[in-house]
Amino acid sequence: MFRRERPPEELITFARFCEDIGLDELWVVEDCFWAGGLTAASAALASTSSITVGMGIVPAVARNPSIAAMEMAGIARMFPGRFVAGFGHGVADWMRQIGALPDSQLAALGETVALVRRMFAGERVTTTGAHACAEDVELVFPPVVRPPILAGVTGPRSIEAMAAVADGLLLPEGSSPAYVRAACARLPAGAPCVVYSLFAVADDAAAAHDQVRVAVDRFAATGLDERLAKLGVVEHVSIGWWLPGRLRWCWCRSSTITSSNSLRR
Repeated sequence: MFRRERPPEELITFARFCEDIGLDELWVVEDCFWAGGLTAASAALASTSSITVGMGIVPAVARNPSIAAMEMAGIARMFPGRFVAGFGHGVADWMRQIGALPDSQLAALGETVALVRRMFAGERVTTTGAHACAEDVELVFPPVVRPPILAGVTGPRSIEAMAAVADGLLLPEGSSPAYVRAACARLPAGAPCVVYSLFAVADDAAAAHDQVRVAVDRFAATGLDERLAKLGVVEHVSIGWWLPGRLRWCWCRSSTITSSNSLRR
């Protein structure tokens, strides 16, 4: 992932580096008010030749849904098979700041994903929703290769609603293996699920673990996997058991990269 804290002018070099070391995917984000996600996705795709670029994620209410479909369709046509679209509710405080907070964020997300999906398919759309409205709208250039649409949601109602309209899920940092399994169980068989995982690269495994511990501990500060509990599974976890296990896996993968002298920065 190209993290939001990095200035956008560093993205092209970063994208090329990711491709050079053999990564399959690069994900860009859109958090208010850092940098535009679709701009970043386009730049990363244009500066590389094969890596897949995921948009993870744009707030559903930050753009008119028909315009979002048009923008993403253009990206998908210019870089067929290399773009993954992603939508989320949007952080409520940020959406309130820009005057775009809907009465129901879940309803707005569902309407947006459904409309964009139909437009990607080349349909002429007329719909009147609480958020997504269109009258006789059809893309002149729909995607030749339709990009998958992932939904960045975590709660049970949101996952179940998105299972009906999106192609898969994008889960945030702090998602335990048990939570990922429980979330995926609510999706159609074979639906993709992308998970952001925190990790660090260091010469010493303990040092890498310590670098990430502060950021990771907050996801299970009470000893309860709260995301998993919302899906109906109560699991008390120990920071010394749940998260370090994931971090050891990340360390092994990172060691493989560094030992091959491929990771140079």
